[in-house]
Amino acid sequence: MPVPEVRIRGGIKGRCGSATRSWFWSVALGIGAACLSGLGCGAVGFVAEAVAGGPKQVNVKAAYTGLAGKRVAVLVVVTDATLFEYPEAPTKLGRAVGSRIAGNVTGVSVVAPAEVTRFQNANPHWDSVPASALIERLGVERLVMIDVAEYSTHEPGNAHVFRGILAGNVDVLEGDGANPNNAVFSERVAIRYPEGTAVSVLAGDVATIELGMLDLFSRAAAGLFSDHTVLRE
Repeated sequence: MPVPEVRIRGGIKGRCGSATRSWFWSVALGIGAACLSGLGCGAVGFVAEAVAGGPKQVNVKAAYTGLAGKRVAVLVVVTDATLFEYPEAPTKLGRAVGSRIAGNVTGVSVVAPAEVTRFQNANPHWDSVPASALIERLGVERLVMIDVAEYSTHEPGNAHVFRGILAGNVDVLEGDGANPNNAVFSERVAIRYPEGTAVSVLAGDVATIELGMLDLFSRAAAGLFSDHTVLRE
């Protein structure tokens, strides 16, 4: 639930006028009343956050708008080691990012992730094919390529601690661009899940960690292509 802002009629002036002093004492008395009434420190913290304003919604513009109204394929590239440990990683990540793009970008048509995976499996040397040929063979106008550098559900070097780590470059290639073989947009996206403290294997499971990190990464990656809001301190 958004933290309410405390607004002062007329604003806070640079010098301590009577309105400012009155507001200050009102807040101080409110904090004191919370302590005395047994509401506890949580209430005090809430009041303090309200005074500070708390997290605010910030509007973020799309970094690239060329997916709107286009047929798009999301192609995920992973290392052999990642594919061995997480064989479903390309399909899962392609589905997560593709579904968010489909839901957020106006008029876009996204190729089903399973179809892209079938193409990759049927063409084991697809990564040696020029991007322009990939775009043509997939029948799309835009190719969103995610080159994954890290994909892990555990803290590095510690199999007893869960920590979702997912990082990679998100590139866009345009079939109708001046040079379809060169990316017209590129951005690195990196997330960790949970964002705070890591989780012991006794308190979590691989599926939950993987879902969480896919959700965070897909939000960040798809957010590059549409206007959205984020919460910031």
